[in-house]
Amino acid sequence: MASDILNLVGNTPLVEIRSVRLENGCRLFAKLEYFNPTGSHKDRIALYMVRGAIRRFGLKPGDYIVEASSGNTAISVAFVARRLGLKPVIVIPKSTSKEKVRILEFLGAEIMFGDEDPTSESYYIRIAESVARERNTVFLNQYANPDNALAHYETTAREIWEQMNGDIDAFVMGVGTGGTITGVGRFLKERRQGVKIVAVTPKGSKLAGGVGEDRIEGLLHKDVPPLLDRTVIDRVVEVSYREALEMALHLAREEGILAGISSGANIVGAIKISRELPKNSKIVTIIADSIFRYIEEVR
Repeated sequence: MASDILNLVGNTPLVEIRSVRLENGCRLFAKLEYFNPTGSHKDRIALYMVRGAIRRFGLKPGDYIVEASSGNTAISVAFVARRLGLKPVIVIPKSTSKEKVRILEFLGAEIMFGDEDPTSESYYIRIAESVARERNTVFLNQYANPDNALAHYETTAREIWEQMNGDIDAFVMGVGTGGTITGVGRFLKERRQGVKIVAVTPKGSKLAGGVGEDRIEGLLHKDVPPLLDRTVIDRVVEVSYREALEMALHLAREEGILAGISSGANIVGAIKISRELPKNSKIVTIIADSIFRYIEEVR
């Protein structure tokens, strides 16, 4: 029994994926992060970032705290902030789905809208910075906050290591803020020689040397975030939106895993990288959230 719901963040299950065909006899394992309280792995970073802000800046119950996010981080920060007595102000792009806006409202967040174009004066991250200054409080900034990567280094990576008994040959992860692949990648590189860290990105993204021709919600397609430690990445794999969506549907129908679309991209990335790995390699990836966040996209 948990004395506080925040104690239920992390310690998510790991399951072997058996219905997809990998090359070279490789096996694939997925960590089901939708078992976190709000349904995504962003609960981990929200807990670390909000607690870090309280510790470093002396925030007290009733103080504001600001974050900019188009998706899961917004929900996780609102959840954690409210639980710790803070008033969350969440700045989101105007294109954010109605479902996510309603969840934020349900959690009691103050919501502001901005543009997704970084060149705009109303860019949503720029608005968040301005609001934090005006209210004399903290802008968490998941894209540059080291507590983001630290959360995955200290929790996600350690759990994977223990669940796999250290027997892991490759870790495959989509890049959004870069926190998960940076934190997990650093941890695994310190402990297992030769482990491959594979970044998954939308087809034609800037990370892959393109200009952002395809989009998968939750994964970067243009700007590369400052938090991303590219030195831990051994390989970048491109996945199209269509491939990711079809894999999410496959996971639901053949595995009973209700994975979000970016998580479908992770599985596709693992299949592609298996062609390059030694025989019988063990690959781990993340199911970051569930398809319930993307129901309107599935047609």
